[in-house]
Amino acid sequence: MLQLLRKGAAGWVAKVFLGVLVLSFAVWGVADVFRTGGSANVAASVGEQQIPLETFRRAYQGELRRLSEEAKRPITPEIARMAGLGDRVLNNLINEAALDESVRAFGLSVSDDEVAREITGDPIFRGPTGGFDRAQFNSILANNNLREQDYVLLQRGFTSRRQITDALTDGVQAPAVLREAVHAFESESRTLSYLTLQQEAPAAVPAPSEAQLKSFYEEHKASFAAPEYRKLATLTLDAAAIAASKQIPEAQLRAYYDENHPRYVTAEKRSIEQIAYPSLADAKAASDRIKAGGLFEQEMIARKITPQDAFLGDLTKAQMFDKKIADVAFALQPNAVSEPVEGAYATVLLRVTGVQQQQVRRFEDVRNDIRKVLAETQARDELRSRHDAIDEARLGGQTLAEIAKAQNLTLRTIDAVDASGLDPAGKPITGLATQADVLKAAFEAQVGSENPAVATGEAYVWHDVLQVSPARDRTFEEAKPLAETRWREEQARKRLATRADQIIAELTGGKTLEQVAQAQKLEVDQTETTRLGGAPAVTQDQATAIFQTPVDGFGKTPPGADGSRLVFKVTAENTRPFDPKAADTTGQAAKIAESLGGDVVTSFVRKLRDDLGARVDQGAVTRVVGGGEG
Repeated sequence: MLQLLRKGAAGWVAKVFLGVLVLSFAVWGVADVFRTGGSANVAASVGEQQIPLETFRRAYQGELRRLSEEAKRPITPEIARMAGLGDRVLNNLINEAALDESVRAFGLSVSDDEVAREITGDPIFRGPTGGFDRAQFNSILANNNLREQDYVLLQRGFTSRRQITDALTDGVQAPAVLREAVHAFESESRTLSYLTLQQEAPAAVPAPSEAQLKSFYEEHKASFAAPEYRKLATLTLDAAAIAASKQIPEAQLRAYYDENHPRYVTAEKRSIEQIAYPSLADAKAASDRIKAGGLFEQEMIARKITPQDAFLGDLTKAQMFDKKIADVAFALQPNAVSEPVEGAYATVLLRVTGVQQQQVRRFEDVRNDIRKVLAETQARDELRSRHDAIDEARLGGQTLAEIAKAQNLTLRTIDAVDASGLDPAGKPITGLATQADVLKAAFEAQVGSENPAVATGEAYVWHDVLQVSPARDRTFEEAKPLAETRWREEQARKRLATRADQIIAELTGGKTLEQVAQAQKLEVDQTETTRLGGAPAVTQDQATAIFQTPVDGFGKTPPGADGSRLVFKVTAENTRPFDPKAADTTGQAAKIAESLGGDVVTSFVRKLRDDLGARVDQGAVTRVVGGGEG
């Protein structure tokens, strides 16, 4: 969280500090930067700036904690040392100290008001209302063992350093020549004529000989191995099934309808138009003109508003913000214009152009919906109690079969299933609630073990592992049907590739696409594609093959999702004119500018470090990263 605080407090500059400037020794080197020496209470110093050992310890432990949270497992000090974590954290602190020395040398400072604005504007301290929340602020600081004055000092330092980095990066833009190169790469397209070769159905491939099939089996023997299968007994307690069996008395259905009558009423809606006036006198004058034969539309024109601006919408009375205006609007006759209405915020004339009458759904129309709601409510209440009863029976030694009989549930036996949910024939099992979770638990359990229910929001599934069939190699006879299927599929792919190669040979030999198409009974199509594909029949992988082919050259694409290939001729290479004044819609220019700005800051800090030198007390640092202290 401290890392998050540092990022939030520094804004854009934190991306420089904690992204570009969190550098390993591979970037900065070792011997030319660090020289030992100093106080035991100081981890390092740069110029006149010192990095207290406690500051380094706190930063190191915070980064260790953050990485452990990201990895969802503890990162031990040994692993951290192997990864050079302490070196990287100290490097970052040295970078900041070098900038602090530069701030001091330039005589820069930050006002208290600016620090306050930075803190109160930080998104991580926003509360439910979207503004700065003092309780959130205090909570985050407490979780990171920071006092308010400590954090204010951190923020002041970040903001001071930003004065330098902002000055360095202000106005940094992607050079036009680089933007033009990116534009050329991304906008370039190829025009091509092509034939689509469909892969034949594997079943149409002539059957293999016994020798071919045995050879294929031996080459791919590992892929024909039978996985581990398990025989399972499962018992499912499902709220939906409980609800389906519920019988709700008619009187209870009727009582629910009466108690919840408003939800079955669709309130009256009115299509309302409104013209607002600066004063009551202006509104009365307009009303008089309409009464004398003028039109509401003429008043719109006079007020310079469009019909769209005048139309408030199709609204219920409750949806209207101003109660006084709502009362008048819902008392008007259709197409009549109101008298001037002095609302809470405006004086208006109203017109109602349409009325959708209130509608009430009859009990007979919603009876089944009510039965479903009540049944599901009762089922959810019953689900927990029945779950507890089943668990108690399991603890009492009853088998799933005995429990199923007592609870009037169905015990399901799955004779054989692998971890992915397939039976020995390769068909998926179906109808098992929370199947993925049940199978995961079942393949972690032992035969005869008592396993807890696998739970989802609306169901529980108990399971017993009855038998385990270990993974094994299938014999040739067992694998023969599957081997033949795969052999035919492979042959279909090979035959299509050979066909594509033969066509390319004919094309390079002088035949035209049209001549080949006629002989192959195919159609010649044309399209244009970028490097990302996107054109009809062209995927990104296929576009790669197209862009590797010169203009007037022939080629073939990799298979598409359906196995088909394109044999093509590149007929043109297209480029789009580059307009340096055009807005960058790809975001590439901003990324380039950000990268260049990072390079500028990195170079500046590198020079600072070279000029100021850095001194490190390696013994003190080792006590932190080696676990000798803290």
